[in-house]
Amino acid sequence: MDKIVDLKLIRQEKEDRLITFAAQHIGELHYFVNRKVNIREKVKAKHIFRNKNSIKTIEFTDDQELLFRDWFTFDYLTLKGLTIYQSYVSSQASKLHPLHSVIHALFMACVLEPFRVIKVDNDHIHAEKLLTKEVVEINIKLLNKSRDMKEKENIFIRTIPIYDQLLCISEVYVQRDKEVISRLLKDIEKSEENWRTFLKKYSIKYTWV
Repeated sequence: MDKIVDLKLIRQEKEDRLITFAAQHIGELHYFVNRKVNIREKVKAKHIFRNKNSIKTIEFTDDQELLFRDWFTFDYLTLKGLTIYQSYVSSQASKLHPLHSVIHALFMACVLEPFRVIKVDNDHIHAEKLLTKEVVEINIKLLNKSRDMKEKENIFIRTIPIYDQLLCISEVYVQRDKEVISRLLKDIEKSEENWRTFLKKYSIKYTWV
């Protein structure tokens, strides 16, 4: 008798493999940003970051430093017109794994996006997207333990799609100022750019606390 193929099990194995690969990719990316990027590039980026967001403080809090690193990695452009992430991908060109092309495309497309929390489990957030008006509950897997989030709070995170769920590839940034979220929604509605392009350029202004 032929063996019965368990499609659900095969799908779960593929999902687990992608999540494990993405987590390893994030670790290697953070190492590159922390150890390989020229310190002068970081200093220059921090100067631009402060001017861009009218920041007067010299020292950042730990959470602010994490937010700066996120912006520096994915949104800041070097003189070559590349993000730090794109520079990292170029540096790894000789070590490509078959899954890299998929992961690279997903990471390059991600933006710091607002969600409203519905429920928080140990390693998952159940939330709804604020900008696309999707009221369906989205399952978002966390690679780290969930931070101090409450139901109905607004958060900003970067995610990539992994089958029926999203995988959070950033820290979780809680924005408790409802006026900031309201301003974001109005600004996007008035903008001629689509919401993804708008967030790529300006999300940091609504995330910074």
